[in-house]
Amino acid sequence: MSLLTKFLGAYNASGLRGSYRLTDFLSNRMKSLQSVPIEIEGGTLYADLRISSARAILANPNSASGEDAAMRSFVKKGDTVFDIGAHFGFYTLLLAKLVGAEGKVFAFEPNTELLPSLRKTLAPLESVELHEIALSDRDGKVNLFVPEDASMASLSDWTGGIAGNVHTVACEMRRLDDLVETGKLPAPQFIKCDVEGAELSVFSGASKTLNKTDAPVIMFEVNAKAAKSFGASVNAYFALLESFEKPKYEFFEVLPEGIKVFKSREIEYTNVMAIPVSKRDLLEVA
Repeated sequence: MSLLTKFLGAYNASGLRGSYRLTDFLSNRMKSLQSVPIEIEGGTLYADLRISSARAILANPNSASGEDAAMRSFVKKGDTVFDIGAHFGFYTLLLAKLVGAEGKVFAFEPNTELLPSLRKTLAPLESVELHEIALSDRDGKVNLFVPEDASMASLSDWTGGIAGNVHTVACEMRRLDDLVETGKLPAPQFIKCDVEGAELSVFSGASKTLNKTDAPVIMFEVNAKAAKSFGASVNAYFALLESFEKPKYEFFEVLPEGIKVFKSREIEYTNVMAIPVSKRDLLEVA
């Protein structure tokens, strides 16, 4: 990492006034800042500092959400894993490390503006296969709404200005069940799904894949505001997964201090672990 990149990382981490504008100014003029290598736990991630979410990774390359610890608890060597909403590949790299050479990670990312960096990040990893599509409950072409903070990109324009100006990027969407049933994808043991409110659509399009006794563990984001923009409530996420009779999913909250039993499902924002009864023995509750 160059001295300039280190400076910008420290400057953004400080929260001092002007850090955003300086990084934005320089990254739009210097190609070296449009593919910056950042060392994270899983390996080397390449990030385009013109995108604000890349600056957050540069400022703090360590996960503080508890998601990384949850992945370590459930993802094993040789597993097949889906990373739905790969973004820059922050968790894709960790998942690839966890499954090892014997396993496979299938990463899904439809935002064409992230793909140059993501392809570079994933290029050395033979265990990772990138699918440049969105997953949903139907096939077709659709617009992805991309704010300045691209980590909040979604198939719905839900941000209401909190993440900067929004523009659209055309993308293709597919049903997960169709990809599995036609043999293009194997059935997974673990799914990480972070698609800014579209999680319910992903699960609806994966009902056959999920409604099995050996169903995958699912770690997904709940964002009440984003869900509402799709006409869904937080309870709809739980209700759909509970309607699958074979896995008998149980739900736990992923927090920085560990995985905990839910006290309430009245949620504005959190990460959820849905665990089928067949894999309940893997859980260690904090």
